Amino acid sequence: MGSLFKQIYRYTHSREFRHNENLWPHITITRAPEGHIASISYKKKNINIEDLSKLKGTLNVPLSIIATGPSVKDLTLSKLSGMSTLGVNGAYTLMGSINFDYYVIVDRGFVEKKPELVSAILANKGLILFTTVLCLNEMLKFVTVENISCRLAIVEDIRYRIFDKSIPSNKCADFFSGCADFLFDSKNKHIGYSKDIRKGIVDAGTVTYWALQIAFYLGGKDIFIAGLDMNNFSKPRFYEDEANKLPSFLAGNYETLIYPSFLYASGIMKDENCKVYNLSLNSALGDEVFKRISIDEV
Repeated sequence: MGSLFKQIYRYTHSREFRHNENLWPHITITRAPEGHIASISYKKKNINIEDLSKLKGTLNVPLSIIATGPSVKDLTLSKLSGMSTLGVNGAYTLMGSINFDYYVIVDRGFVEKKPELVSAILANKGLILFTTVLCLNEMLKFVTVENISCRLAIVEDIRYRIFDKSIPSNKCADFFSGCADFLFDSKNKHIGYSKDIRKGIVDAGTVTYWALQIAFYLGGKDIFIAGLDMNNFSKPRFYEDEANKLPSFLAGNYETLIYPSFLYASGIMKDENCKVYNLSLNSALGDEVFKRISIDEV
């Protein structure tokens, strides 16, 4: 039946709406005046979600972002106690030694391959999970609406807003030229940054870039990132081994998208008096992006 709905959707909608084909007709949404998704239902069941406006500027302590590079294994993460903690993807395997306040999952492939881990995150009443409607739709294949206990915050890629037309990455700068909350590099117009996640988030090929924009919106002023290695892409992530590692597309995007995006974001965040530190001393992102410091210096 799902494939039938998909074919009907493709037949009745142009290619610019193709990113919605797996959502129709089971997902319905409404939007707030600020642009973010205000309500969402799945097969006519309402799903409780956070009002993004109420989350803005609520973070008043330092924040650690736990990414998944191999260097996390070498860190004594207990030294980050006293901070709020935001995890991405497989960082949840550290739960028990770390308590996560926020979480970000925006990769449908990760949701599909790690249903048990994602189910555990969804069952955690103590955290806010930032995710997309596309990922949530994937989650609802193995979790019922009633079994979602975490607080859900829905975010979107500015290029693929739900039930709107998609926007080519090289057209975003022109499309959003009148919006002060979206900033784009004048030379590389596919490189950008969102200061207001209610209107969307700029993707840069890595979930950590989403996490950075979310942290800024929450009010983060001192941000410490663990596992932001951006090298040794063939090695397993800290929670994987050679037998179970998922594919990585970081290497192919690093030079043209990932590095210039983080470099661009660093300038914006400095202008906004937001200090970001990289706890991966051997990270490919040099001090010109984020200052690299030892966890002992935190």
